[in-house]
Amino acid sequence: MKYIKVYPTEVIQGFTDTSMFVLMLYDPMGNRKVPVMIGEHEAEMIILEQERRQARRPMTYELILSILDAFALTLKLVRIDRFDEGIFYATLVVSDGFNEKNIDARASDAVVLALHQSVDIEMAEQVVQDTSFTPQDNDIELGTTLSSSETIEDLEEELRQCEENEDYEQAEEIMKKIDKMRKE
Repeated sequence: MKYIKVYPTEVIQGFTDTSMFVLMLYDPMGNRKVPVMIGEHEAEMIILEQERRQARRPMTYELILSILDAFALTLKLVRIDRFDEGIFYATLVVSDGFNEKNIDARASDAVVLALHQSVDIEMAEQVVQDTSFTPQDNDIELGTTLSSSETIEDLEEELRQCEENEDYEQAEEIMKKIDKMRKE
């Protein structure tokens, strides 16, 4: 299986459901983004790791790394292998210095561990192709796409539909429209 190196770029909070978050993984070679739905707890851990901040008490991923260390295992790599029925499946590649073992993991947990240990995150090429979108370099100015009859309430309903249909690219555009309307 061929893999592509991806990078976590941002965590976006759901607009209509504030307990829903989307982790964006970026493929710089193909200029593509892959949205991964994650929970509030995982979002918090990823943000802490990206900002290199410490929680007051050890987090679950730190416990996992302590266990790996106690058994002289090292996290070598994180792979996101497949996408099935809306779920990303990941593998932790760990080594004892002689042998490598693959451990099944949730993608969000695997990303947190990868960030903490500064190891690569790879995604199967087919998964990237099936789940990514290409951000637009020259986004249309949102003011030109708003009709005078559109209201924030209309856009919020459209956003709910996009989130239900997992159309994150369109949801991101609608969130920009809503933000622009609120600023005016």
